Amino acid sequence: MNKSDILLESKTIKDFVFNNRYVCAPFDIAKATNSGLVTDELLFIYEQRKGPSLIVVEQAAIALDGQYRENLLFVDRDECIEGLSKLSTTIHNNNQVAVLQINHAGSAADTNLTGMEAVAPSAIVNPTFNRSLPKHLSISEITKIKDTFIQAAIRAKKAGFDGVEIHSCHGFLLTQFLSPLTNQRTDQYGGSLENRSRLLMEVTIEIRKAVGEDFLLLVRLGVDDLLPGGTTLEDSCFVAKKLEEEGIDILDVSTGLMPPLGLQGPAMLRGMLKTVKEHVSVPVIGAGELENIHIATDMVASGEVDFIGLARTIMNQPNYVEGLIKKISGV
Repeated sequence: MNKSDILLESKTIKDFVFNNRYVCAPFDIAKATNSGLVTDELLFIYEQRKGPSLIVVEQAAIALDGQYRENLLFVDRDECIEGLSKLSTTIHNNNQVAVLQINHAGSAADTNLTGMEAVAPSAIVNPTFNRSLPKHLSISEITKIKDTFIQAAIRAKKAGFDGVEIHSCHGFLLTQFLSPLTNQRTDQYGGSLENRSRLLMEVTIEIRKAVGEDFLLLVRLGVDDLLPGGTTLEDSCFVAKKLEEEGIDILDVSTGLMPPLGLQGPAMLRGMLKTVKEHVSVPVIGAGELENIHIATDMVASGEVDFIGLARTIMNQPNYVEGLIKKISGV
């Protein structure tokens, strides 16, 4: 038996069968219309991504003031459902599980693009993006954003997706709440780690109530800000455990305020992944240059991760995972 056969083992989560351990991780290709609707080009791109058992579709903005770049997908209104339904069908036709990532950019939003003031937990310039000073969110505005996340998840379900992934990494709004560098609030949404993680927990809980138990709920969690004074791996292990307690189905691990651009080399997040996995029992998706079959095999076999996430490689080589599967199978 080939040791790497473990990468081809199926895994069942709820009633969803994942045919192998490869995931097409979300990566913005920005091929939607100017108003965020699905295009034929976008459908073609996802149709080509055969092989991974799970497709996490790139972030869809839940509100206009949460858009950080042009031609992003949107899921902020019912008009988006028709195109998103075509996208979920395209993925299902390849016998893959379809999940839509939902996001609000917060202080990372492009105000020149949206024509609206950017918002954030505190009036602090985003350290990841070169943007203008954002507006401090009021409690009522936080409540509205929370409801916007919920409505986005409901639309994703109506569009035929099997689940949603809450985007909480790479310097966007929920990451901004988690990080002490960008959250200097003194109310129930700031200060302690429990308070800073409150919005993420409330969004998670309320989405689950809205979509039911037969819908996959993932969180992409940034586990280290990679900046002095920011969110630490220890902080994130606490948050990950709480997310598990609140009923998420899969934890997708990446970095926090800063994307892992300063980290280099195969399996560059392996230490972080191993630590997080030691604190949770839910399935974990790993990321960070995991193209090497031998490294991926070792990580899955040792229980460090359950799934191998690939993004840029699949974007550049849509049939990459298909090729890996053939190589492992000896075809």
